[in-house]
Amino acid sequence: MKERFEILFIAKHPATSVRTDGFLNRINEIDNLFCDSKKLYLDITPKLKSFKKQEFHFENTTIIRLNIFSHFFQIIKHLNNAERLYIHSVYMGFRIFPHIYFARIKAKVCFELHGVFEEELKYKGEKLRSKFYHFIEKKLVKLADILVFVSKPFEQYYLEKYPDTKNKTRFIIPTCNSKVFAPELTSKVDGIKKKYNIQGDDVVLIYSGNIEKWQKIELTLEIMSKLYHSKANFKFFLLTGNPDRMAELAKDFNLPIGERAFILQLEPEDLMPFYEISHYGFVLRDDSIVNRVSSPTKLLEYLYFG
Repeated sequence: MKERFEILFIAKHPATSVRTDGFLNRINEIDNLFCDSKKLYLDITPKLKSFKKQEFHFENTTIIRLNIFSHFFQIIKHLNNAERLYIHSVYMGFRIFPHIYFARIKAKVCFELHGVFEEELKYKGEKLRSKFYHFIEKKLVKLADILVFVSKPFEQYYLEKYPDTKNKTRFIIPTCNSKVFAPELTSKVDGIKKKYNIQGDDVVLIYSGNIEKWQKIELTLEIMSKLYHSKANFKFFLLTGNPDRMAELAKDFNLPIGERAFILQLEPEDLMPFYEISHYGFVLRDDSIVNRVSSPTKLLEYLYFG
């Protein structure tokens, strides 16, 4: 007898990922809404070097890693058997895109748009990829019975972009990283202050995030460099998932690393004491559609810690 799942997610699962970021945090938030449901995650890779099927089980969740090519028909089978299908983003939707044309999907399809991916690519100058993902996005929007957005402006943008979406069921589920609401941090904060020699009159500035163009990392480093060379009691923490590239950029902007400026790669739960010791946090954005429809968790995190 085949195993029955109440919902099929097309996404990575945070428990089996070596990295952590806003995308995986969002997947975890949605997963928590279905904590009592029996779930199947299809983690599909397009990499040619990864052809081995892997399977993980814990509590009421099964995670299956498949290759987009070598497990083509297995993916179709899972799509056909699904009762409910949740597609996390255009990027993940791409990984089942060829299979959709061969599958007989009977499930209710929920498509969550994680940001304006097409527009982000266009913003970075990747026009060909932007057009490719627009084609996929349009198909997935048409396929979906339910659309999920993180904000009202985000929903409104898609109503204008695809007028037919007004006839679909739509939900706005704001993002909120629950890990931010921290327990007692005093001992960790004291340890960080001692390790990095943070004195009572030091002003601590923090940047927490990646190095995408739309995140204005170059302007952030330019400002930090000017502050670094203007006053001795500034301390800087650059918390990122790409420390090597951040170090290269810091060097380009004449921001010395090691004495008063530090680059760290941390797990989400280890970020909180750094937020606690910081006086200012950097979240710089252009006035573009990419940013107008976004819901940056960093603002919530910075504001929570004052």
